[in-house]
Amino acid sequence: MKIFAETRDQILTFQLSNRNGTPGLALGGRHLDYEFISLGNNRFSLVIDHVSHHLHIVEESGRYHVHLDGAYFSIRVEDERMRALRELVAHSAAAGGDQTVVAPIPGLISRILVTTGQKITAGEPLIILEAMKMENELHAENDGIIKKILVDTGRPVEKNLPLLVISRETTES
Repeated sequence: MKIFAETRDQILTFQLSNRNGTPGLALGGRHLDYEFISLGNNRFSLVIDHVSHHLHIVEESGRYHVHLDGAYFSIRVEDERMRALRELVAHSAAAGGDQTVVAPIPGLISRILVTTGQKITAGEPLIILEAMKMENELHAENDGIIKKILVDTGRPVEKNLPLLVISRETTES
């Protein structure tokens, strides 16, 4: 499976691999053995090809804020399916059609922050999805109007389940 890690100025593509029972990543045709160990409190040890790195990682709004050996990175990490889905949604929204917001991961609808008919702007929080004891805020990709809410608070959802529909139409007179 391909994994995409996107920073502000570059996109790295990794391929999950396994060599002699050792998990690894393939980057640019090169296999990298790795070990990822949680140290608690959002701190981790990452060993890549026998070199240890210390990380502090905080997830916020679909991005990971990473401090790696004293350097800071803001990273969006996606697998192939999530990347294709995001690009499809962005393409659909750019074409002026309705945008369906889907659950990026399985979880529980904790809060719905919008109402049907509400005008929204890009980046505005829409839904809080709880997964693995963490709250994930889903944001609007574009401006629009909430056309339909397809879920209820407290409902469990599976990955890629449609949650709400945003219309690109405006109500300006």
